[in-house]
Amino acid sequence: MKFTNDTQRIGFCETVFETTAEQSLDADISLPDYCPEIQRILKCSLIPNVTAVQNSTERITADVNAVVRLIYVGDNGKTAAYEQSYPIQKLLESGRLTPDSVVSVRVNTDYVNCRAVNSRRVDIRAMMTFIFKAQKKRDEDVLCYAEGAGMQTMKEDCVFASLVGLNERAFMIGEVVEITDNKLPISQIIDISVCAIADEVKIINNKALIKGECIVKIYYIGEEIGSIESIEHSMPISQIVDMEGIDENCLSSIKLSVTSCDASPKTDTSGEMRLIEVNARVSAFIAAFNETPLSLISDAYSTEYDVKNTAKSMELLKYNDSCNTSFTNKVVLESIGVSVDCVLAVWCSDISYAFTAKEDKCNVSGSYRATVIYKDKEGQPGIIQKPVDFEFSIRLKESAERIVSFGSAVVSACSCAVTGDSRLELKTEILVNVLILSSTIKKYVNSIEVSQENSKREKSCALTIYFCEKGESIWNIAKHYNTTVDAVMCENDIVTDCIEKSGMLLIPGA
Repeated sequence: MKFTNDTQRIGFCETVFETTAEQSLDADISLPDYCPEIQRILKCSLIPNVTAVQNSTERITADVNAVVRLIYVGDNGKTAAYEQSYPIQKLLESGRLTPDSVVSVRVNTDYVNCRAVNSRRVDIRAMMTFIFKAQKKRDEDVLCYAEGAGMQTMKEDCVFASLVGLNERAFMIGEVVEITDNKLPISQIIDISVCAIADEVKIINNKALIKGECIVKIYYIGEEIGSIESIEHSMPISQIVDMEGIDENCLSSIKLSVTSCDASPKTDTSGEMRLIEVNARVSAFIAAFNETPLSLISDAYSTEYDVKNTAKSMELLKYNDSCNTSFTNKVVLESIGVSVDCVLAVWCSDISYAFTAKEDKCNVSGSYRATVIYKDKEGQPGIIQKPVDFEFSIRLKESAERIVSFGSAVVSACSCAVTGDSRLELKTEILVNVLILSSTIKKYVNSIEVSQENSKREKSCALTIYFCEKGESIWNIAKHYNTTVDAVMCENDIVTDCIEKSGMLLIPGA
C-alpha cells in the first residue's frame, strides 16, 4: 500500500495569558511653603506611568511612576496645583511565559479619594489595576494533501491570514518645548494629554519602519495672574522594529500607546519658566500577516481500506478591511448645576474601546473620561468630570458575524464650548486605526489513519442502482457506496455535486 500525506504550516496569534492585579496607594501629601494653602479641592488624580517592563523566565516585572496631581483653589482665590510621584514595582509570576512571549502591561486608575486634613496636608487613598497580557506566534500544521490507497478527499479552498510576525517594543522620545512670548511663564502644570499616531508603516525584509507623531498638550497655571494656559507640541516618531520573517507583501497592524509622559518646567536664559522638557515612553505593538492559500480537508475516505479520521475545529481568519480614519463625538452636558461663564481647560483620558461586527459593519464603541475646568458667573473656578460613551461604524468589504481586530482608538483632540447658562457642548476627535480579519470556525480533518488489515476490495459491487432525492450530496452517496465522486458523476452525466432532482442513479464500483 502506498499512502502519502502532507501538511501546510500557518501562524496564529495566541494569547498565552491575560490577568489583572490590584495595587493600592496610600499617600500623605504636605504642600511646600511656596504653594498657597488649600481653600477648596477641585480635583485629585492619579496618573500611573509605566516606565519599564522586564520579561524573564516565568516572571514579569513592571516599574510604574505613580503621579498624584492635586488641583485646588488656594487661599488667594486662585487655581493652584501640586504633584508628587511614588515609585511602584509590580511582579507577576507565571509558568506559561516563554522567551518568545510578547508582553504588555497597562495600568488603570480605579478610584482616587482625597481628604484635606488641614490647609497644607492631604490624605490620598487610591486603587490601580495592572493588566498583564502575554501573546505569542503559534505555528500549526494543517493537513492539506492525502493520496494513495484509494483515498478520496473533500477539500475547501480559502485564503488564510497567517500570522508572520508579532512584536512589541518600547522607545523613548523627548524634546524641550519653548513657550512663546504671548503666553505666561509656567507656575505649575495641572495636566498632560498625550497621544501617539502612526502616519506610515513600511514593511521591508525583517523590519518595520514606523513614522508618526506624538502630540502633547500641556495645561499649566501661569505665573502671577494664576490663569490656566495651554501649549500643544508635536514630537516626530521615526523607529525601526525588527521582526523576523516579514516582508513587503505582509498586511500589518500598528498600535502606538503612550505608557508614560513627563513634563518638567525649566528656566530659559532670562530666568523665566518658559521651557518644558517633555519625555514620553511609547510602546509599539505590531502584528504582520500573509494571505496564504489554504486547502482544508473537510472529509476523507478510502475505496480500498478502512480509515479513521480525526477532526479538529480551527478559527479561519481572512483579511476583510483596514481603516485609518477619525470621527467627532459630540456630547451636550446639561443641567450641570452651575452658571458657567467660560471654560478654562478641557481634556479627555482613560479611553477604553472594543471592535465588534454586525452584518456589513465594524462597530467601535467605548468610553473616556472628560474633565472640564470652568469659571462660574461669580468668578470662582470649578470642575466637571464625566464618563462619555462613543460609537462609530465602519463599513466592511464583506459581511462578517465575527471579527478579530488589531488596532487602536485614541483621543486626538477635544474642545468644550458654553452653549447656555448651565449647558456645555463637548466635542472630541477620536482617531481609529485598525486591521480587521473575518473569523469563522471550521472543522477539518487533521489526521488520517489507514487500516491495511481491513480491505474493501472484495466487498464492492460492479454496479448499484440508487434512487436519490433532490438536494442530496454526490460525495455522501459515493462515500456510502465506496466509490468515487468522479465515477458517479461520469456514469450519470452530472456536472454538480448536488442532486438537482429526484431520480435513479447508477453507482459504479470503485
